[in-house]
Amino acid sequence: MGFFDIFKKKTGYNLPEMYKGIVTRDEYNFVMNKAIQYHEENGIIITKIDEGEIVTEINGEIEHRYLDNLVRTLSGNKDGNWKNLIYEHFNKLKYNSSALDYLYKDFSYASQFLRVLIKGENFIFPDKIDNYISRIDFPKTNTFLILEFEGKFHYIRKEESLEWHQTEEELFEIAISNIPINEIETKVYDLHSKFKIYTFFSGDFSASYILNFKKDPNYIKGKFGTLISIPTKGTALACPIENEDILELIKIVNPNNEKFYHEDPGNITLNYYWLYNNEFDIFPTEKAKENSEEKTIKLPKKLIDLLLKEN
Repeated sequence: MGFFDIFKKKTGYNLPEMYKGIVTRDEYNFVMNKAIQYHEENGIIITKIDEGEIVTEINGEIEHRYLDNLVRTLSGNKDGNWKNLIYEHFNKLKYNSSALDYLYKDFSYASQFLRVLIKGENFIFPDKIDNYISRIDFPKTNTFLILEFEGKFHYIRKEESLEWHQTEEELFEIAISNIPINEIETKVYDLHSKFKIYTFFSGDFSASYILNFKKDPNYIKGKFGTLISIPTKGTALACPIENEDILELIKIVNPNNEKFYHEDPGNITLNYYWLYNNEFDIFPTEKAKENSEEKTIKLPKKLIDLLLKEN
């Protein structure tokens, strides 16, 4: 670097910490610049540009357009056709108000589009969560009721659903039953001839699909319940618990779990869950050492009691 280089002003956007190791600063700037170009070409007003998001004003309403899923999707694309993918991403966000108004007036038609999406506690929501239909199935996450319509996800406000005359419990039951099972790739592995692992991969609904296991099917339920992992919306793992060695399995799968969480679109959580008696309980964690980010994963107390009772 020449002496005068230190006085040169740094141009462009800084790479957010959350994207380091996923894309380079130049790649992030390409995404931001093309995203801005898209909005300018389509006459959409940008009111703010922040780390990992663009804030727009459409028909007098403020809309936060987060880039997280887009950046992670692009990072796995080696074709170099990023501009088209960026434009396709924002095209899917176009708001069809008349179609949505119709859906809220005709539940018999709208019900086929109901789905659920699970979001982690770090998910940044542009409005108060209490305004939307959601519930907690997995501790430290939120399960949102959505409409999947015209290739877009629409989070359902409580006030919007009033004309449906359905309880939230009824809506969630329908939405979970609507999860497109045919889009989910399921595989089973025997690990070290000791553990049986079921993996579920899809574009958007693997984590949501796990909610079916609260009642059915029984094939993933072991003698002491089931270990569950949902690192992203499209990746889930289930392992029947047959003995007390389940922490050994977590140690084996955790590196891949962290890779999915940090690199794939729609990350949810690095927590592990125990499914037993149709409820999800969290595996507690604590810092391995003071002033360290490394965490130790422990068994849920109820699972410990169950294992001690058996032995």
